[in-house]
Amino acid sequence: MKKIFSICLLLVCCCIAKAQNNLQFNRVVIIQTDSISTCSGNCPDTISLRSFTVPADKVLKIESINFIAGNYLLFLDKTSFSKVSTNITNTFPIWLPSGTYSIYFSNYNSTIASSGQYAYTLSALEFNVVQ
Repeated sequence: MKKIFSICLLLVCCCIAKAQNNLQFNRVVIIQTDSISTCSGNCPDTISLRSFTVPADKVLKIESINFIAGNYLLFLDKTSFSKVSTNITNTFPIWLPSGTYSIYFSNYNSTIASSGQYAYTLSALEFNVVQ
């Protein structure tokens, strides 16, 4: 009898308990750009600036960002990404709540900026936040 009561109590507690939110897959998001810079010194601080919005009641899970950056670093808002040769580590996935974000290249030393191709591809999954 005690076992049956305990099992029933456990089932009732599970039914009453409510999760905070659930995520439901919505779509795959690819954000990409490429740019050719002809500047060889004292270049602008930022190139290939692009903004994107994660809509309300959605979250974005960034799986990877691949890029060709030359003497520039790639930034997501003010967080930099880098090649393996620097001390900046990138940990994926990156979760972004709803809001507007910027992704851009910025040079860390405009006197050594070089001409060339600058490109990135951001791969992400978008989820609906189900209440």
